Amino acid sequence: MVYGNMGKVLEVDLTAGTTAEIEPDEEVYRDYIGGAGLAAKLLYDRGNLQAGPLDPDNLLIFAAGPLTGIGFSGSSRLSVGARSPLTGIWGQASCGGNFGPELKRCGYDAIIFKGKAEKPVYLILGEDSAELAPAGDLWGKDTYETTDILKERHGHNHKVLAIGPASENGVLYGSIVNDKGHLFGRAGMGTVMGSKNLKAISAQGSKKMAVKDQQKVDELSKIYQVYIERGGMARALRSFGTANNMEAKMIEGDVPSRNWGLGIWLEGGEKLSGIALDEEVITGHSNCRGCGVKCKPVVEVEEGRYQMEEGPGPEYETLGAFGTLLMNSNIESVCKINDFCNRMGLDTITGGATFAWAMDCYENGLMKPEDFDGVKLEWGDIDTVIEMLPKVVAKEGKLGELLAKGSRAAAAEIGQGSEKFLTDSKGLEAPMHDPRLDWGNALAYAVSVRGACHVSNLNYLVEWWAVTYPEIGLNKHYVEFSTEHRGETVAKTSDLGCIFNSACWCNFPGTMFKINELLGMFNAVAGYGWKLDDMMEAGSRVWLLQRCLGHIWGAAAADDRVGERIMTPVNEGGIKGQVPDMETMLKDFYQYRGLGEDGKPLPETLEKNGLGYLVGKI
Repeated sequence: MVYGNMGKVLEVDLTAGTTAEIEPDEEVYRDYIGGAGLAAKLLYDRGNLQAGPLDPDNLLIFAAGPLTGIGFSGSSRLSVGARSPLTGIWGQASCGGNFGPELKRCGYDAIIFKGKAEKPVYLILGEDSAELAPAGDLWGKDTYETTDILKERHGHNHKVLAIGPASENGVLYGSIVNDKGHLFGRAGMGTVMGSKNLKAISAQGSKKMAVKDQQKVDELSKIYQVYIERGGMARALRSFGTANNMEAKMIEGDVPSRNWGLGIWLEGGEKLSGIALDEEVITGHSNCRGCGVKCKPVVEVEEGRYQMEEGPGPEYETLGAFGTLLMNSNIESVCKINDFCNRMGLDTITGGATFAWAMDCYENGLMKPEDFDGVKLEWGDIDTVIEMLPKVVAKEGKLGELLAKGSRAAAAEIGQGSEKFLTDSKGLEAPMHDPRLDWGNALAYAVSVRGACHVSNLNYLVEWWAVTYPEIGLNKHYVEFSTEHRGETVAKTSDLGCIFNSACWCNFPGTMFKINELLGMFNAVAGYGWKLDDMMEAGSRVWLLQRCLGHIWGAAAADDRVGERIMTPVNEGGIKGQVPDMETMLKDFYQYRGLGEDGKPLPETLEKNGLGYLVGKI
């Protein structure tokens, strides 16, 4: 009997219009955990690895984890994976909200989409049932409209995933939206969905998941509830959302400003903080399914040029990407942009970073208004950004079409040295945490399996001392502006990131568990029978598989870098003059991880981690 999982995967052939069920071996669940790990394994085993990101043969895989839907705070997440149109390598995104548990209530751990529908369709999921339906009437509608229509059509208890016009039009950083306020934001997973003429998935079920040891789960639940109620991180997130410490982090040097070219901007830190959000626009707080943290702001701008009806508000990353990164301190404008991007299905991190790159190019004479539809992008001019966003979604005009590619592809197109203003790794723009402060983050961004990312690993939380795991050696003293311990730490926190993204467990409440409590949860729910070393090895196995997919698709050691703009010192603030020593950290990381000088896992590393089938394939 399969515990913690439903034991079935749904495969949808969009070209043929048919569905089939697959029953993975129990060892696949145990060895690859679930979620992002299961998605990567299914893609490797069942996909055409020669397919381009927008080819019909590129598989798009949604996968829940063994902890999805157990009713704990943070247990509602779902992962999606495919070859990314933005980066060309392994792409994954994670979403909270409501859909992950509902997928399992329908009887499935994952859905594999292959092929391309001749005309737009959506998938209706019930208990052990699946049906494709025409979506011609939904194509062109935004994600909020689509969600409302499908809930009206199938019942308000249905949970909906939908793409918007950005993904339909092939913007390379399209997102997927669950029930309006929850997003698979990064790496263009919505764009892959749009390329398949798949508009939405609507699901409702009531099946229950069996767990191995209900008594132990109940014991852990009581412990966990105390952490959620009393933990400092949970209280801060509940009060002010993910931007709760923006002012302090701005002073430290963690918050990027002016496309990472300014070391400190106190006005932005103050006016875009969680406190400012709470005082000016918040009307309430919402949560993912069953979560007591309630970190999601609900906002309303009642009047003025940035008026928006009450709805999901911006997270910290969006406040940075369309705020400090662009030298825009108007919090109402960021709320307006967030609402637009949610409706259109557009990743705000890549979106804001691409506009910031363009502003640097304009300022330095590499882009001129007469060459780009008469438009000039300037620092602080957020109204022009707002006017341009619909053109980016529609890929309208020369500038709109350029910015729809993301910053790295846009820089490759215009040339002239514009790559010196890039802030990506492997084509994925960095999140809003400056690695010139916490050097391990630079390494974590550089070696992340999907490109620059902080939630594919837990390094930022470890370097902040927000979490410690002494049982696996993650309790070092991390000296500021130093390479010491970073190679080992990033390897271990990357493994933890893979564990979290494969379990489908949110970082915020999930890291309140001690590591042996997390281990106990896996064994009580899924019956994996792990010791601590087994759990960490599973995380390493997932990381190595996803890394190898990147190598199969062309990634090399030379790509383990962060953008030149980030590697340029600034002249002010707490990070003045600092640049991470990448060469030393990469050397240490490669050695600890068992990689060769070419960045590829050594044969003995693959064999040791149960990935011998990859030897000779990369």
